[in-house]
Amino acid sequence: MKRYKVALLHLSPQLGEVDSNRNKTEYAVRLAAAAGADIVITPETAIPGYHFANLIGTDWIEPQPDSWLKSMADLAGELKINIFLGYQERDTATGKLYNTVFSLCKDGQIAGSHRKMGISADHTAEAWATAGEIVDVIHCDGFKAGVLICADTWGPKFAAELKEKGAQVLISPAAWPPLPCPPEGCWEKRSAETGLPIWVCNRTGSEPKLDFTWGESIVAAGGKRVLEYSSEQPAVLLFDWDIEKQVPIQTEFEIVPIV
Repeated sequence: MKRYKVALLHLSPQLGEVDSNRNKTEYAVRLAAAAGADIVITPETAIPGYHFANLIGTDWIEPQPDSWLKSMADLAGELKINIFLGYQERDTATGKLYNTVFSLCKDGQIAGSHRKMGISADHTAEAWATAGEIVDVIHCDGFKAGVLICADTWGPKFAAELKEKGAQVLISPAAWPPLPCPPEGCWEKRSAETGLPIWVCNRTGSEPKLDFTWGESIVAAGGKRVLEYSSEQPAVLLFDWDIEKQVPIQTEFEIVPIV
């Protein structure tokens, strides 16, 4: 049976604590690798926290790859894993800022990236960010991933484009609390419409304006939720993925607490 072991890092970022969150993310990546993970996924805004801009501003965001992103690409090569890493970037030519996920392959190279598109003009929490303009498939370690960041999954358009372009799986790093605007089954809907599985890596913890404590990380296949986790306890969530059948092999996440 051909399979990958996938790890969702259900983290609890501390708002504005960039250096600390970098260290915690690296620690969780190493935990996942030690547990045998081939693919590791972080939540959206795992490094600064979601409402970071009002607290620490945006001057810390650099053109990518910055020194830390390079070190994480090196770590992917060292551990022989593939990492989908939520991180922020400044466009070198325009100076515009983006909410991005980078694909770091086990050869130590950056295979591609996706800039979040689902940003509305009146969405003040992400007023710092410019919406991305394209979705495209990322080729990494023999599989074709379509990345959709959080609200990118709200409507059918972007998932359908990725299906058309040959994606084999949808990967959705998220920072999506259960209130005030719950996901309302959008992950399962995107899976049902495209016929593609979706791996959603959400977060826990809280911030002054949003409570992510019971945010859900899930796996959906065939339009149905097949794995789910929601807890105040940060954890590495592991599952074995049957590549040919496009389903998880087990019925529950293997949970490694992050302490």
